[in-house]
Amino acid sequence: MQKRGVCLVRFDDKMGPDCVYHQGLDDNFAMKVCVKSHISTMSLSSSQTLPEEEFIESVIPFLDEGYIAYSTFFFVEDASARGGKRTLGIVTLVDRTEQMFLFKSIPEISATVREIASDFSQNCDPNGEITSQIKDKLNQLMSLEDLKVDFDSTIDSVELIKKRIVEEKIAIPQEIKDPSMNSILEGSFEFILTRIPTGLDRVIHALLKNERVIVFGQKGEIALTLATLKWFLPHKKIYNDLWTVPLLDAEALFSRSSDGTTLHALGIQSDSFYEILQLDNAENDAFDTYYSQNKNSPIESKVMINLDGGRVIGGITNRFCLKLLEAIKVQSFEQALDTIKEHIDYLLGRVNDLIVLLLTEPNKNKLEQFINDSIEGEISLIMTIINETNSSLMDKIIITFSTYQLPIDVLF
Repeated sequence: MQKRGVCLVRFDDKMGPDCVYHQGLDDNFAMKVCVKSHISTMSLSSSQTLPEEEFIESVIPFLDEGYIAYSTFFFVEDASARGGKRTLGIVTLVDRTEQMFLFKSIPEISATVREIASDFSQNCDPNGEITSQIKDKLNQLMSLEDLKVDFDSTIDSVELIKKRIVEEKIAIPQEIKDPSMNSILEGSFEFILTRIPTGLDRVIHALLKNERVIVFGQKGEIALTLATLKWFLPHKKIYNDLWTVPLLDAEALFSRSSDGTTLHALGIQSDSFYEILQLDNAENDAFDTYYSQNKNSPIESKVMINLDGGRVIGGITNRFCLKLLEAIKVQSFEQALDTIKEHIDYLLGRVNDLIVLLLTEPNKNKLEQFINDSIEGEISLIMTIINETNSSLMDKIIITFSTYQLPIDVLF
């Protein structure tokens, strides 16, 4: 069984951080988690005055012990505390081998922790014992697979696609050698590599940068393409649904959090797409001219997939994404999934490495070595992940790079 743990941290103005409650950890390590998570989370924020009305969240590696943690610090009213507010933190830990699952579960962890924080501020003495109800809710963080929050979709994405296939009799593209329902449910790298012979690396880059990808073509091809694209985001919980905007026959890939929804890919049938853009078709230079002059209107996107013409429009070529694409071209479906996970897991590991460098005394030589060891374009992808999990850390990274006169452009 993989290692899991959770602890509740309370900061005392005289004694410092203390462990109020822990589960799955021994006493010594639980205390280390409390101290390190408090110091790390606060130090990774670039602000001198922390926004006490907000939650301060961060990924904290405990590499020597083989854990990765997600910590959330918050503040509750307490007249006896400095500034009238008591600092508390909830830290969720998983085995280092589960780092991708931790990142994928962050929206659920964050929402659950905020619920606990609300209950704590309303029902607990910030200096007293915690209630059994709070303990039960903390223990739920040991079972990330079972976390349920309000923003979860009520219909599983696969079930929703299956329902649409049955009800609308969606045709599967002829390129697929295995014309079964499983193909259109699971996706097909064979299809998108055949239909889009060049430029797919730019699509992968856009997905990893959280940039919106527009896909237009025929209904079955859109469903199959979106089902395939979701596999390039194994560190996110991806939903597939009919998009609730006034567009005809639109389908979307998106992720959710308590802060909102991120649209990763939007598929629109060609007829509707051309009608929206007021163009006859997208097979000629007129479309490229229109796109270059109107990237933000009426559908904002830096990358488009034209399934009718078999080409990618827009986007940035990235060596990391090219390397990933080349690796899966000759692989079976299952092998390709493993390769994608290995590449994303590598990025998450590099995120942890950079955080460790920033938690210690900044060292120009070590930071330069980190840059030199990176694949071209890799650090930009790492920064996107960091910005999602600890946006305040981005400011500190920029300041650190500027202080040591390191190249800022590699961050973006």
